[in-house]
Amino acid sequence: MKKMMFLLMVLITVLFVSCSTDKKEKPPHESDYKTSAMKYMPLSIGNEWKYKVNYFGSSGEVDIKITATDGEWFLDNRGGKLKCDKRGVRDENRYILMFPLQREPWVSIIDNKTRELRTTVGVDEKVSVPAGSFEGAVKVHTLLEIPGGKALHSYHYFVSGVGIVKIQTFLEDVKEGKMLSQTSTELVEYTINNGKN
Repeated sequence: MKKMMFLLMVLITVLFVSCSTDKKEKPPHESDYKTSAMKYMPLSIGNEWKYKVNYFGSSGEVDIKITATDGEWFLDNRGGKLKCDKRGVRDENRYILMFPLQREPWVSIIDNKTRELRTTVGVDEKVSVPAGSFEGAVKVHTLLEIPGGKALHSYHYFVSGVGIVKIQTFLEDVKEGKMLSQTSTELVEYTINNGKN
């Protein structure tokens, strides 16, 4: 009986001490994903990407070259601005790729009428374009609702060490249940840090 009372007292003491101990939890650490972001969108003056584009049946080529910097922003020859920060890759209006890769969808509000919903839908995709076949691509889906029961879907494919290798857009007629191909952009060749591919 004395042993039982002793064990009971020890258990009560341990329980009391463990409940009363002031455990200060550290605030959640916001990871810095800038290094990962730079892998999927390598930004450096002189880096260049040539794309084959097909817009509504018209085809052509587009050259994009990083020509200058403005603080943390990298500027291209077509007036675009990109940067990589601790959350991902972004342009002036939105994050186009966010980390961690397997995350909840994120919303970009461009103006009071335009709201984009982005979701990473694949992290180990295979994609073939004129520049070659790539594995391990990250696929990001963007949904933009359009008045009149329509929605614009786009898919961006990011490859580590290369950048964006493919973009496809589709127009969905929600009422009719139809999905129509709109545009495609495919990487033809690229130069990253003076190494042409």
